[in-house]
Amino acid sequence: MPSGDSFLARCDPRTKLIVLFVFMPLFLTQPVAVWGWGMAVLLVVWLLQSGPKVFLLSLLRQLWRLRWLFISLLLLHGLLTPGRPVWNGWTMLTWEGLREGMQQTLRLVMLVSLAWTLVRTTTPLQWVVGLYRLLGGLERLGLPVKQWFSIVAFALGRIPCLIQEARRVGEDLDLRLARTTPTRWQTRLQRTACGGEALLFRLLAMAHGQEESLTVRGMAQGLPFVTLQSTPLGWRDLVLLALPTALFLAMTLF
Repeated sequence: MPSGDSFLARCDPRTKLIVLFVFMPLFLTQPVAVWGWGMAVLLVVWLLQSGPKVFLLSLLRQLWRLRWLFISLLLLHGLLTPGRPVWNGWTMLTWEGLREGMQQTLRLVMLVSLAWTLVRTTTPLQWVVGLYRLLGGLERLGLPVKQWFSIVAFALGRIPCLIQEARRVGEDLDLRLARTTPTRWQTRLQRTACGGEALLFRLLAMAHGQEESLTVRGMAQGLPFVTLQSTPLGWRDLVLLALPTALFLAMTLF
């Protein structure tokens, strides 16, 4: 869960979305060797340091899980980019390709690090409300933006209940199918069929209660939409917006 004491956790979700969109062209279009790219890396490192230390360990674990993607990206550029071969007897792998692969890998690492930090310092409901605030103006065009995000917000609120019900179904199946194991694939098929049937039965049994809950919460006027307190952007949001925006303008104009 996000920590409410960190710098990023106190920032508005709209600010985080805008910052992510500003950083994307910085990392994807600018050469790695220029000064601006290094400044962007320093900004991301500062954002990482401003969050809880446990998020940094989680980020390192996520990057380690993506190691084969990074290796594949490095080899793909190394084998397909023409240039000076690494070994004289094998001309497929080139130094220019390896250099380009390393640059693309660094770009991807920085984007993953930034996105991971922003995601882990923001709750799913805050992301939904932030997107609604950014795109709420489209309602003037007749688009049911509030209804869309209301459905998303309601679905996010039901995810813990679905996970709990699925866990209960799994525990029941472990007790029922423990003694009947004719073959491995037959057991898996039987477990999948029984689990789907049991979970569907539980959801149907809960549907009536959910309908009554929605009616009480204003289903007749539209789906319930949980809103956060509407507050203006604070100094943290202004700092978070100003630094990457100024860097982007400086790299674009100069």
